[in-house]
Amino acid sequence: MKGSAAAPGAAPKLLDRLNELGEKHATAIIAVSTGLIILTVLIFAKYFYDKAQVERAEQELASAESVDQLAGLKTKYGATPVAPRILFRLANRYYEDGKLDQARNEYKEFQQRFPQDRLSVFVVRALNSLERNARFDAEGKEARLKQSVLSPHPRQLSDLKDPRFQWGPVVEARPVVEIELAAGKVTAELYEDDASNAVAAFVKLADQKAFDGAKWELIGGDERVQAQAKTDADLALPLEDTKRPGDANALILPKKDAGVSGNTFQILLRAVPDLKDVTVFGTVTQGADALKAVKKDDVIKSVKVVSKRSHAYEPQPLKK
Repeated sequence: MKGSAAAPGAAPKLLDRLNELGEKHATAIIAVSTGLIILTVLIFAKYFYDKAQVERAEQELASAESVDQLAGLKTKYGATPVAPRILFRLANRYYEDGKLDQARNEYKEFQQRFPQDRLSVFVVRALNSLERNARFDAEGKEARLKQSVLSPHPRQLSDLKDPRFQWGPVVEARPVVEIELAAGKVTAELYEDDASNAVAAFVKLADQKAFDGAKWELIGGDERVQAQAKTDADLALPLEDTKRPGDANALILPKKDAGVSGNTFQILLRAVPDLKDVTVFGTVTQGADALKAVKKDDVIKSVKVVSKRSHAYEPQPLKK
């Protein structure tokens, strides 16, 4: 049929043209190919670098306690996903140290940089509390000190050198416990003001040495460790929602039926952002490295209550 067959020599001419084009632009093609390879390598390298940086930030944040340490982490990891929690911890540390202006600045910076972060609601609460304290310190302090009904807390004269003790009663310190492991001692502070019932259960069992000799379990791989008191009592407690985030090194009581288990406690080895249906009742302040060395069926040598408040610790069980 006319027009159905290709003209003789058409294919070779096309190949010749392609070869000619390739030879003419060989340098450009090689340059583009090399650029794409380099770009791909850089993308993968950045991905693994960012991942490693986040892991380092998590580890350093878990052991950071002082303002200087947290401020250093803010500078070092300010562009990582861990930055919101670093900034939040730094603001809280300033607040706890009574440095209200610095704390306010950090909270405000958090709101500007991370308005959609899940910690925003806690920042709002902290700012409201800070502003109330600042107003009282600026306006109501002198007036209340002049009221004859104010009963000052007895203290030594040397205490008056500390500005935190210049007015008002001294708040009792939080209870502190020591957990002795094969790899060393772990010190934890208990949030009695937020989770009084959970702390009462833990302190009572620790005083009874119910955790001594208990074996660790690993939950969720490297997510948390768990230990159960050596007691036949099945202690279920009501859930106390402390609104505290699931940060690494947090002590928690896990969910049990309609409440939480009072004779089983867990310690988070890494942050769990979506933590729910548990009671956060403390945090590890020293010895976090010893926790990371825990293996399944390792034994707790002892759990000792180092300090506690001057009242009985008697937990109230969940009503059935």
